[in-house]
Amino acid sequence: MRRFDQLFRDIVAILRRDYAGWEAPEGFDPQYYNQTIGQAWHDGRLDALLFLRYVSQMLACTGNRALRLALLPQEDYEPYSPGFFTRRYEDSLVVTALAGEERLAVGDRITAVNGGSPASHRAHIQKNFFYAAENAPEREDWNGLLKMADTVTVNGETIPLAHYPRKSPHPGPAVRLLEEDVLYLRPPALNRPEETQALAGRLENISFQGLILDMRNGDGSFEVAFYPLLPWLCREDTSLTELLGPTELFVNYTPLNCALKAAALENIPGGAAYVSELREKAGRGFILEDSAPEETIIPGRGPKRIAVLTDTWCRSAGESLVLAAKNAGAALIGRATLGTLDYSGPVSCQLDDRFIFTWPTAITKAARDGHGMTGVGIQPDIYIPWTPEECTRDVLLGAALNYIHKG
Repeated sequence: MRRFDQLFRDIVAILRRDYAGWEAPEGFDPQYYNQTIGQAWHDGRLDALLFLRYVSQMLACTGNRALRLALLPQEDYEPYSPGFFTRRYEDSLVVTALAGEERLAVGDRITAVNGGSPASHRAHIQKNFFYAAENAPEREDWNGLLKMADTVTVNGETIPLAHYPRKSPHPGPAVRLLEEDVLYLRPPALNRPEETQALAGRLENISFQGLILDMRNGDGSFEVAFYPLLPWLCREDTSLTELLGPTELFVNYTPLNCALKAAALENIPGGAAYVSELREKAGRGFILEDSAPEETIIPGRGPKRIAVLTDTWCRSAGESLVLAAKNAGAALIGRATLGTLDYSGPVSCQLDDRFIFTWPTAITKAARDGHGMTGVGIQPDIYIPWTPEECTRDVLLGAALNYIHKG
């Protein structure tokens, strides 16, 4: 395994040269983390896991969740989670879901992590570590801190934390009639078109006058995967460009980015032409390109009233589906989405036998001009702030039903 100081220098070099969003974000200080890592090595504390934690904190300071350093599974390491999910409310972390941890319950309030209150951690940790502004606690991501923590305090009791296999927060697909004429639809993670095609086939045989699309945990890496669902979001025939819009992208054609993309395409049918294009553009840096989708007409089959449930954890292809629904005239109910659509074209590079680093190679022109959605997301039409009541009652679903019935 390479020395940690060299690994750190390589990561910073990639950020400056190959990452699409490098403009030294406020609060991003590689030198601080270089010194912190060096001190940990001097003290004899530095191992692969601690190095991962420090670099992950540094990457969080950019505010871009598309930047990831990961430890590859080894005999002595498997990716893990604390076994539960939380959301900050006032000065506590409310347990919203369990993923292996049985000593906690949904609705429990964590008042301290390693003996410190959430507010004290928020005040002393690098400001972007939680991927949210200080005035937006419902958008904060505490999973990173909880993975590093030793204990939490609940109801006055201090509980030592354990490690559990990492699980997706996505609850899986669902289709059901809530009432005689209102359909509830929760798509799967948008990775495989055949899954959503099968889901669309089920809709063919259901009659409904109102649709509630649940995208609160919408995710996935393949935008084309949601295309089979688009007819039920459109009340009339609509072009794909109207739904997703043309997007101008600055693509960073550095030699490393092009080499990594070409390697991924080598064995894919039809990839040879793109590999040739990559070789021709390698080394030219940023090039402005138009990423407009093919001019396809989506047949309108949607009902009169459509509500989309949105929340902070809706990201990637799930966020693109929310954008399409909004452009088709659906009402968004809940909280703003994560804000991941500024960046695309991710590549991954294995740095040594233990670490793999992932970064996006393209950024929208809007984001580069300072008008992106990172940290902002797609705003709802009907905003409902998060409260612990959502642990026991589906507040957003109730609001969506009210919206449907008003029509």
